[in-house]
Amino acid sequence: MRSARVLIVALGLLLCAGIPARAELSQQGGLIVGFDGGLMPRALPRSHPVPVAVRVAGKVRDAGGEQARLPQLRTITVAINRAGRIFDRGLPSCEVSSIQPATEREARRVCGGAIIGSGRVVVQARIASQEPVLVRGKLLAFNGPREGGRKLIFAQVYAKDPPGAFVLAFEVKRGRGLFGTVMSTTLPPVAQGWAYLTDFEMTLKRTYSYRGRTRSYISAACAAPAGFPGATFPFARSTYGFEDGRKLRTTVVRSCRVKGGA
Repeated sequence: MRSARVLIVALGLLLCAGIPARAELSQQGGLIVGFDGGLMPRALPRSHPVPVAVRVAGKVRDAGGEQARLPQLRTITVAINRAGRIFDRGLPSCEVSSIQPATEREARRVCGGAIIGSGRVVVQARIASQEPVLVRGKLLAFNGPREGGRKLIFAQVYAKDPPGAFVLAFEVKRGRGLFGTVMSTTLPPVAQGWAYLTDFEMTLKRTYSYRGRTRSYISAACAAPAGFPGATFPFARSTYGFEDGRKLRTTVVRSCRVKGGA
């Protein structure tokens, strides 16, 4: 009975903080971060990679519910399990100057062929002499160019009310060990004066034709051992860096099923 009461209290705290119970949590002092995500679909071939969607999402909360006290989230790093592979050969790319400044409609018109995903963000806007305001915006992810050996993803954040936009530039590089792809971004200087990110969600998914074949921006397989119908694996690891020097890390564990059974 005591364990049941503890579980109920824990779930209540998560719901009060606005963080889904399925998300992985990390806390330092009064600062709580949550991280969630996964592969879609979960049923995949054992050894042959197929097109998938990758979703990552995060939240930042104050344990006491005082969101105005949150430090500014400056950096986000997401490392994805090596089972997921990125392929962008033959896919159009977009320059950041084409989508900033620009509305969502303008960005789609100019760089629609380079869209690789979408999502949403919630930002607490803190402007001098004004009360903090929550701003909800859409996110569009674009395939960026390669610069100096770096692969880039540009995530345009656009809000209509009040109108505003900025771009998160994710650098994509190879990881080590379990995590084969690492995406990292820093809040741009234009947003550091006012934007306090509290929620983000991004799903990467895109198929296209290249040299007569259908390609996928992200592909994956369910690398379960022979004879096993599925596997559990560390899907992704996130690291959040804040303006006050704190860094919080969380790891999400997920499972997959071998398509067609064992």
